[in-house]
Amino acid sequence: MNRNRLSRRDFLRASALTAVGIAAASCAQPTPQIIEKQVPVEKIVKETVVVQKEVAVEKVVTATPVAMKYKEAPMLAGLVQSGQLPPVDERLPEQPMIITPREEIGQYGGTWHRLAVSAGDIQITGRLSYENLVRFDINGAEVVPNICPSWQISPDGKVFTFKLRKGMKWSDGHPFTADDIMFYLNDHMGNKELTTTLPGWLTPGKQPYTAEKVDDYTWKITFGAPGGLFMLMLASNYGMSFSNFPRHFCEQYHVGYVDKATLEKKAKDAGFEFWYQLYNNRRAQGASGTGEVPVIFAWMITVPAPKQPVVAERNPYYWKVDTEGNQLPYIDRIEHMIVQDAAQVNLRAVAGEVDMQFRHMTFDNYPLFQENKDKGGYRILQWQRGYITDSMLQPSICAKDPVLRKVMEDKRFRYALSLGIKRQEIIDAVFLGITEPTQICPLPSSPYYWEEQAKNMLEYDPVQANKYLDELGLTQKDSEGYRLRPDGKRLAPTFEYAPNFGAWRSIAELLRAQWRDLGVDLVVKEVSRDLWNEHRVANDLEITMWTSNAEFNPLVDPRTLINFQGGRLFEMWRDSGGKEGEEPPEWMKKQYELYDTIAVTIDPEEQKKMMRQILEIHKEQMVTIGICTAPPEVVVVKNNFRNVPEKAISDWPLLSPGNTTVEQYFIKPS
Repeated sequence: MNRNRLSRRDFLRASALTAVGIAAASCAQPTPQIIEKQVPVEKIVKETVVVQKEVAVEKVVTATPVAMKYKEAPMLAGLVQSGQLPPVDERLPEQPMIITPREEIGQYGGTWHRLAVSAGDIQITGRLSYENLVRFDINGAEVVPNICPSWQISPDGKVFTFKLRKGMKWSDGHPFTADDIMFYLNDHMGNKELTTTLPGWLTPGKQPYTAEKVDDYTWKITFGAPGGLFMLMLASNYGMSFSNFPRHFCEQYHVGYVDKATLEKKAKDAGFEFWYQLYNNRRAQGASGTGEVPVIFAWMITVPAPKQPVVAERNPYYWKVDTEGNQLPYIDRIEHMIVQDAAQVNLRAVAGEVDMQFRHMTFDNYPLFQENKDKGGYRILQWQRGYITDSMLQPSICAKDPVLRKVMEDKRFRYALSLGIKRQEIIDAVFLGITEPTQICPLPSSPYYWEEQAKNMLEYDPVQANKYLDELGLTQKDSEGYRLRPDGKRLAPTFEYAPNFGAWRSIAELLRAQWRDLGVDLVVKEVSRDLWNEHRVANDLEITMWTSNAEFNPLVDPRTLINFQGGRLFEMWRDSGGKEGEEPPEWMKKQYELYDTIAVTIDPEEQKKMMRQILEIHKEQMVTIGICTAPPEVVVVKNNFRNVPEKAISDWPLLSPGNTTVEQYFIKPS
């Protein structure tokens, strides 16, 4: 059964780099309807008036109710009446971002219940809050305004000038201005103790940028070479940090604003060794942070981990409204309970314990979700993935074991693994027969799709697979028929995975049986995500599995086509500018060079040609191996949880479900 694919527009064409950023249709709504709202004012104001002979007398004036332009949640209206908050009109910017609800104007109130497997898994500051300066639309097809309502790009693609929303505020009421952007670019990214290496998309042509404040609500960045990827990256997960650094808060822990000796003492008093450790701890905005740092998100953490549930409550200064002038978000609170693992998330979701969630919902449980949806009071949506697969194989090409490395770094070993996979067996057993065999490649709907690469070595061919292994000199076998390595040990690489985002346990067991016919004894090992990540950083993974990433537009993040978990040492070399890790092979350096050239190219057609060359090298080297296309994203949504779109693209660079404007979700009273 073929998978239905969502048709899509061309991706981020030259218009993304033209003169002026223009609001997308979803954002270019009429001015919100003015809604008169009477705010009681209990305070009596005394006005001193000067009369004849300079005799001062007091004139008592009773303040009259003020007509309000916008509406707010009842929980905030009470705070306004008690004098704890300014009126809503004073909390919003001059031009709030206007959001059109998906189904209907929502109702205020309620708690959104979700599940997580760790504190770090609670992504209020990311997935549930997509508040970049600019962002992708719901389908990842265009860059549209967000914090910045407009921008200009010079014809040579070197100078980018952005407007901010005048009057926009952090969650503590402090103005959000160009000073905050300058702090991030100059004080944070420009400090060598905080940022050892700048990302390539911020240094196109390996040349430094200059960031300049034009006025309180205008700033610009100038590159030494064309910023061919800047707008794409600014809209993606890589651009999140631009709006995460409130200067007025962060500067009290930064050596650029406080004497270093004073900061070092504060750091030691707080249990840290260096000032920058204290700085990073205090500015952390996630569920594991202190909950003190101001944010611009729809919700802010009020009860951080390790307490349970982790609680986030509405931000009274959130800068978006609906088409009738109601300040968003509609929902008052988000609560996360932390459970043991993804299996527990699925079981408790089946029991109706989540209001809306797709994180950790695995497709192999789809029949179970359908069977219990009436009892659980929820519906099941299927969103398309923005990546080609949720089950990408990554054999190490720089394994720590030197003998195993000699085997695995040879592309013929990877060819053998691919040809030894019975893909249809996995598709039928794990994915209910609805996915299709594929290698790691751009989506078929992407302008970068290349069918020849997508279908390379997909057929099950154990004869050719064994021939490749024989060519590697792995001809000796033990009494059980497993091949022996050159040192006489059994060829038994470890397949280590964290059971987070796919049915990887089932896939691992099927691969173990299938590769037995190649004489490869796959050792399957399941670990927690934290331990898996420790092993990844330490280059201890031999074969692993993860989702692919950003194949809706591989220019955003082509790491699955160049190098991912399987080349940790090469990744370190790249990230450190050659100071750490190990120099990669020439073919990988060629891919890096091509991507660096794309980063300084503003012609989409030239970018496409260079991406094809990257794909050609990937086809030849097969550093990552695909099994099949990704199944739909399983989205569990309570029946009374509304304004969730039926169709959307789900991917990390889109910060899904953030790309669906979660701030306009609401809970409909029964």
